[in-house]
Amino acid sequence: MLNQGFGFVLLFILLLACNNNEEQKEHNNQSQGMDKLFKEITPPYQLSDTGFAKNKDTTTIPAATIDPLIPDSIKTKYFGKNVTIRYTALVKMKPKENAMYYMVKAIGGTKKAAFLLVFDKENNFGASFPFLLTDADPATSQLSVIDKNFTITKSVTQRAGPDITGEGKEVVAYDAASKSFSLIMTDLLHDNPAEISNPIDTFPKTNKLAGDYILNKKNIVSVRDGRNPNQLLVYIHTENKERDCRGELKGEFLMTSSSSAIYRQGGDPCVLNLNFSGNKVSIYEERGCGNYRGLDCPLSGSFTRKKQQPLKEAAKKKKENKNL
Repeated sequence: MLNQGFGFVLLFILLLACNNNEEQKEHNNQSQGMDKLFKEITPPYQLSDTGFAKNKDTTTIPAATIDPLIPDSIKTKYFGKNVTIRYTALVKMKPKENAMYYMVKAIGGTKKAAFLLVFDKENNFGASFPFLLTDADPATSQLSVIDKNFTITKSVTQRAGPDITGEGKEVVAYDAASKSFSLIMTDLLHDNPAEISNPIDTFPKTNKLAGDYILNKKNIVSVRDGRNPNQLLVYIHTENKERDCRGELKGEFLMTSSSSAIYRQGGDPCVLNLNFSGNKVSIYEERGCGNYRGLDCPLSGSFTRKKQQPLKEAAKKKKENKNL
């Protein structure tokens, strides 16, 4: 009787596993069928609210395929409750790691949006992202861009006649390990204080690590050539959204490897580390930097390198600013 009971349990487990496998195969088959509806392109790719409104794509995707992939919270907040959403195929893009990015247009009532869906190389769903959410405000214009590195930049501009009265931006990227999109940088539309004055802006930057690494207009790590090849001159400014938690330090950092540097000066208790990886730099406060920041405001964070302007364009902008 014991062996017979065990046999029934084993049979139940096998049937359950087969059922799960069939569900996974069905989901993958739906995704593979959806794949044929999209034209493959190579980024960069962009959508603007004005251009999006004129888009006439008619390749419809069954709502049952897309609906489960977009969180209900986003759909309800943007389209409203009990609104039927129609989906059409825009484009697909393939990164180096053999994943696939699908851009889908969604229409519900009078509203239109574009969602980015990511699948891995085994055709398993990763995450979705609201690439472009149009609004009815005639004073604002929106532009969303995905570049060749598959980094997404969403920009919004507010105008009063010909004059720009506000600009906002957020930069995000997909992380395959966590299967989620993470925010790299943000500048809120109505948060436009004057940019900070960088005291080492004009110093030489021939070192491969030199440049400006930013989180937003009020958070920057500026790196320039040091007095010796094994040194870096660094200016750091951090500030929270409420502007009641600030930190600032300028000094020489000693290179401890090809991708790391440390601030440690005789008589100064502060020990601060910089770690460079790709186009990012991370700050780690080891100890004693309270003289350079507010209470409970550690000098920390991850900053992304700002693209440098071509020399002619930079010189032109500097001349224009001088004439203001």
